[in-house]
Amino acid sequence: MIFVYILIAFVVINIIGLVIFSWQNARRSVKPKLIPKEREINGNKKRGLWLDFDSYDKEDYTVEGKDGYVLHATFVSTEATRGTGRYVIICHGHTSSRYGAVKYANCYIKLGFSCVIYDARSHGENAYDKCTLGYVESEDLKHVIDDTRARFVNVKILGLQGESMGSTTCIHSLRFDPHVDFIVSDCAIIGTYEVLYDCYKNVHLQFLVPFCWLFGKLVYGIDFKQTDARKYLADNKTPILFIHGAGDTFIKPYNASVLYDIASKGSAHTELIFVEGAGHARSREVAGFETYTGYIGDFLKNSGII
Repeated sequence: MIFVYILIAFVVINIIGLVIFSWQNARRSVKPKLIPKEREINGNKKRGLWLDFDSYDKEDYTVEGKDGYVLHATFVSTEATRGTGRYVIICHGHTSSRYGAVKYANCYIKLGFSCVIYDARSHGENAYDKCTLGYVESEDLKHVIDDTRARFVNVKILGLQGESMGSTTCIHSLRFDPHVDFIVSDCAIIGTYEVLYDCYKNVHLQFLVPFCWLFGKLVYGIDFKQTDARKYLADNKTPILFIHGAGDTFIKPYNASVLYDIASKGSAHTELIFVEGAGHARSREVAGFETYTGYIGDFLKNSGII
């Protein structure tokens, strides 16, 4: 009888543990623990990703996003980029901020683009809110796109660059037909559900993913299955460059391959580049400034954009 009680207690404790584990993982996605601003800036400087950013002209402002949510943004330009009519909006990744977008801004400045970097919902200087890993954030992005066209009346080319969650945000924004000229998608995810499955599968706990999904939906009102980017790439008409680290063990490279295969069936020019030795969100760092800038420049030329 004692053995039975012990067995029952063991099962109950494990069930409680699995429930808490699933809830915590759902919570980390929806309520991210943010990277402190100074740590992110110092980290980028130490890894050689900051470059000449301090010398650029910068103007802080705010944009009204979905339902009046206030987004903090910075316009980054130089004397050489102003007047070119070239603009890019850069979307950072999960737990990051607009300062995490600096490593890409440097590339675009060299290519003659002025840059808009902004904090995604529930990130950076913005008010704390639920993070949907690209779905609601894409509605905010549409507001940033509209604001950019209204604020800078000389826009000739307007593109999007995203990293991880930011890449998915860019792809999701296609559902609004945002009239952007290109997207550079770095380490995009197919969807949150797929990422959770891959992560749990690594530790043989993939059977917990439905519980995570359920907690996200019931507790936080977020449907992780709704974040699937594939449906927004059908009959794609926007040139897209997919870049992904070949050594990414978090958002695995097949995510880029799947998204590329769908997008390439559309009418727009599409490219896919894998960066050897690069882990998650490390392609710019591993490839180096000149090479990564070359990826973008060649893609824009191949697409007939510049």
